[in-house]
Parts: sequence; structure tokens; C-alpha cells
Amino acid sequence: MEEKFTLKKAVSLTLALSFIVMGYTGIMLFFTPRGKIANWTDWTLLGLSKTQYTDLHITSMFLFLAAGIWHIYYNWKPLTSYFKNTARRMTPFKKEFLLALTLNAFFVGGTLAHVAPMQSIVDLNTRIKNYWEHEKGAPPFGHAEEATVASLASMNGTDAGSAVKRLRSAGIEVGNAEQTLQQIAERNGITAQRIYGIMVPKQKSAASAPVSGLGRRSLEELASMGRFDLDKAAAYLRTKGFEATPQSTMRDAASALGTTPYDLFETLQENSAAR
Repeated sequence: MEEKFTLKKAVSLTLALSFIVMGYTGIMLFFTPRGKIANWTDWTLLGLSKTQYTDLHITSMFLFLAAGIWHIYYNWKPLTSYFKNTARRMTPFKKEFLLALTLNAFFVGGTLAHVAPMQSIVDLNTRIKNYWEHEKGAPPFGHAEEATVASLASMNGTDAGSAVKRLRSAGIEVGNAEQTLQQIAERNGITAQRIYGIMVPKQKSAASAPVSGLGRRSLEELASMGRFDLDKAAAYLRTKGFEATPQSTMRDAASALGTTPYDLFETLQENSAAR
């Protein structure tokens, strides 16, 4: 005899499956590089790109919310019973509810206040993102894959015609200089990063190339990249009233001095170059 279909069971199973998909994609997104790196290098993990993981995470979240609301509707009585005391009266002071509320408040408040262990999780995620950036290489600016050959050639002091010729000489199919790197990359089955490397004859030196994500970079990290002298930078900031540590970020230092990370970065570079 065939078992009777019940919507309540279907809702519970939908909730469970959407939770699995949302949880899985959330974990994968934790380990992905920043979007600009993923798009620049055509990054994938287990056959899916970061964009695909993001899209799946968003759509499964909506399904999870819908199923969750429906699940609460079906289980309203058992849920409200959790708030009732031995006298069967509603009370917000049940130990179980207070524990659940405390845990959620701890994670939300701790994350916003940048305290452990939540900040340790955020820092780990940042280290993973930085690893991919160091491993794969960063674009000259965010969404550089959407820029045209002509605009990128101009930025690097070369003409668009020469850039197109270099690409064609390397066996790259390119229509004209108004095509974006992404369009050319998709047509040729390679990355936008590879296209850029071919069309730009000489990369800027490490000391003058733009720094992505400057605000979140620490002084120690920028010094290790050869951007400025750490001791001189710390001494300069000290004279301005900011006691910097190697782990201080450019955003923290710039905020304390009432300026922007980029303006402060230029100042620290000039200060390091001064004798």
C-alpha cells in the first residue's frame, strides 16, 4: 500500500536539504578568493566558480527561509510550548530560551566588537583570501577583466594597436581593442590574467604597482612587499599621535589621522624615501 503524501513531511525535508546546500556553499565561499581574484584567474573549486557558489548560496537561502517559515507554521504549538513554564504560562525567561538568546547575542555582538573567537574566524577567512591573492596574483584594479584592451593599454603607456598585435602574435583571437579582457578570455578559453600578461609588455615594478585591498593591509604586510620601511612608518605615525604596531591596518591608522588609506600610503612611501 502506497504511503500517503503529507505536505508537512515535504516541508521538513525541504528545510533539511536546503540547509545542507546553504551550509555547503557557505563553507565553500569561506575558502574562496576575493571576487576580483576569482574573476581574474577563472578560479574554480570542485568544478564550480565563486559566482556559481554565491548564486547557489543565495537561492538556497531563500528556499531555506520559505521552508523555515512554513515549518514554524506547522510546528507552532510545540515551539510555543518551549516558552511555557510548569504552570503552562508563557514566559520569556525559560532557561533554554535565555541560553539560545545568549549564544546568538554573543556571536552577533562579538563579531561586531571584533573579539575572540569570532574575530579569529574572520581573521582566518582574511588569511585565506590573502593567500589566494599571493598565490594567484591580483588584477591592476577591481573588475579589470571588464576593461577593454584599449583602456588597459593606455593605462600602461602603450597603444591599443600594439596590444592587439601582441595578442594575435601569441595566437589569441581578438576582434578589436574595444573588446573586454573577459570577452577575449572566454572566446579563447584562457584567463583574463593571461590576456593581460600578454598584452602588457612590461609589468610595473612591485614598488609602484597598485595595491589591492589597501585599507585592510597591515603595516607589516606592506613593508614585506617593499612598499615602505616599517620602522620609518611606525616612527612617522607615532609623531602624529598614533601608536602603530606591525599588525595595525592602513584603515586603522588612516582613521586615527583623519585621512584616507591611499593618502596615508603615499605619505608613508614618501617618508620612507626621504633621507
